[in-house]
Amino acid sequence: MKRMTICAAAAVLSVSVSVSSLALASSITDIGYTALQNELGAATPTGAGVKVTQVEAPTNDTSGGAAPIFMSDPTDPEFSGKSITAISGNPSGSFSGHATGVGQLFYGNSSSIASGVTQIDSYESFAWLNSLSVSSGPSIGTATTSASRIANSSWVGTGATAAQTGTILRFVDRQVQLNEYINVVGLANGNSNEPLLGSAYNVISVGRTDGIHQQSTVAVAGDSLYETVRSAPLIVAPEPSTSAATPVVSAAAAVLVQTGHEGGLTLSKGSTDIAGVGTIYNAERSETVKAALMAGADRETANTSTSANITDYRSAGHQTENGLDDRYGAGQVNILNSYHIVAGGEQNSLQQGGSDIGRFGFDYVSAFGGLNGSPSTASYFFNAEEDATLSSSLVWNVGVSNDSALTTTLHHLNLSLYDVTLNALVAQSASTVDNTQNLWLKLSGGDRYELRVTAGEAANFSWDYALAWRLEGSPAPVPIPAAVWLFGSGLAGLVGLARCRRAAA
Repeated sequence: MKRMTICAAAAVLSVSVSVSSLALASSITDIGYTALQNELGAATPTGAGVKVTQVEAPTNDTSGGAAPIFMSDPTDPEFSGKSITAISGNPSGSFSGHATGVGQLFYGNSSSIASGVTQIDSYESFAWLNSLSVSSGPSIGTATTSASRIANSSWVGTGATAAQTGTILRFVDRQVQLNEYINVVGLANGNSNEPLLGSAYNVISVGRTDGIHQQSTVAVAGDSLYETVRSAPLIVAPEPSTSAATPVVSAAAAVLVQTGHEGGLTLSKGSTDIAGVGTIYNAERSETVKAALMAGADRETANTSTSANITDYRSAGHQTENGLDDRYGAGQVNILNSYHIVAGGEQNSLQQGGSDIGRFGFDYVSAFGGLNGSPSTASYFFNAEEDATLSSSLVWNVGVSNDSALTTTLHHLNLSLYDVTLNALVAQSASTVDNTQNLWLKLSGGDRYELRVTAGEAANFSWDYALAWRLEGSPAPVPIPAAVWLFGSGLAGLVGLARCRRAAA
């Protein structure tokens, strides 16, 4: 390990990075992409047209003023036909083996499911953090914009102080909220615990299918928002390190963004235009992509690329308050399922004029909570014609003010399932600290059900959310009483910003 100290985000961070090469596994079949190719053939999405950002910690010692080395090797055959631009000045002819391995899984021609991605911005981690906020002039403190839709961060760390860590997390959450900038971030391997960037609310935090990674977010001492410990990871991938698992999920996000964007108003009922970003349809919003990935994840696996499998999802002692597993989050990424959710199209709640929902689909609601006439309940009805399993995820973003104050807003929403036939509440996810709620349970064939979103606050508010669902025959989940599982997460002084370290064999 090498350690260096440089200036970033108006304070000093200590950085520790590993220079070992990245071990990769061939997980394309295990995450459902081969099945998607068999289903769609030449029409299979590849992330084409989606611009992305790869953020890497430097692999060299920069304490003496040396320029950081962080860029993937553009001469690698996996990157033929791609434009990789070093935004923060990588030394000519010097490349990062770690970044090259991550890039192969993120956008490589043969190792990635997002081989159609051709435009990649490459950032050194500190330069990227500093790029998230305007640093001078009349707009100082406001968010910048980027044409990239997805950023992959296969590194972990902490700020020099708790206050700086909180500021960085706010910068990241604000970018997702304001600019639909999907951030996919790795958690620490093994028993390590780091707040950056997995403790942000609006990111997609990634672990490994073997469960050997940080579990839960890390408390930021004294911070009014980030001091609360929450569920993490949100999803896992079948790779031997979180550095490798993270770009697998980023690639899946790129496939969904392409699907949602090209589907336009056929899949979506609305869109927004963001200056410097472009038109974003509801099917490709940050909340929709996150919800589709989580609702589409496999809770049970039979992998061929690794011996690691999920065999006891949400077994005794492992269910979180928001319906996840404290080791695996929503489960292992499955792009076939998540594609079906997005391709199922946006379907309105009863309160917004909708009818019964289909087996796969999503809804994006721009105003919810009872304020200014917005609904405070959203009902999605369906019939279970045969015994089936429901997987559903409700996602909303934390708000961060677009100024130097960085004032945060966290609303509370709940997700419930009612058996209309029996007039009974079947399941509920009602965490008071997370910004996702999740259901996964067996349904009885022949009954009618209502999937219901409700506001979890006494006072009216107006906020947006995305809900994703899939209903299909699968092994029945074992019902486990809801429980909250919090993990020790005290900050151990000044810890380094590092690439996700591989656990010892």
